[in-house]
Amino acid sequence: MSRDPVGQILAAYPVLHHALRQRDVKGQAGGRVSAHQATALAQLGAVEGTTMTALAGLMEVAMPTMSLLVDRLEGAGLVRRDRDPDDGRRVLLRLTEAGTKAVRGRSLLDPDRVRSLLAALTPAERAAGVDGLVTLARAAQKVAPNRLSSRGRS
Repeated sequence: MSRDPVGQILAAYPVLHHALRQRDVKGQAGGRVSAHQATALAQLGAVEGTTMTALAGLMEVAMPTMSLLVDRLEGAGLVRRDRDPDDGRRVLLRLTEAGTKAVRGRSLLDPDRVRSLLAALTPAERAAGVDGLVTLARAAQKVAPNRLSSRGRS
């Protein structure tokens, strides 16, 4: 593995993502939710109503893609569209109760896989690994803060 920190992260991240990602997220009535849909649900779970434009920007996808994604989530009973009480022309996306349960019950990462990974480490390795990830996450928030919170509900 490269001694360059950037090269090390670029090499390590895909390995971690593949090893730890959630393989099967269930929607309402047992339907499968894709990883992309699960990401959208997690983003919606972090705010109290947002527009499709803001969500598309956050997820860096085009509006037609976001529209299809939201249509599928709405059809699965995980997302609803509400009129903005402050501006009736705007539609806000919100999680339904089932969507909230899906977000709470499922992470983009599989908790059992994370536990197995951590169990394979020594206590010192585990502490160093967790501390390192928490530190990187804090830095990521500074470098690329959540665009929904910084742009409001645009």
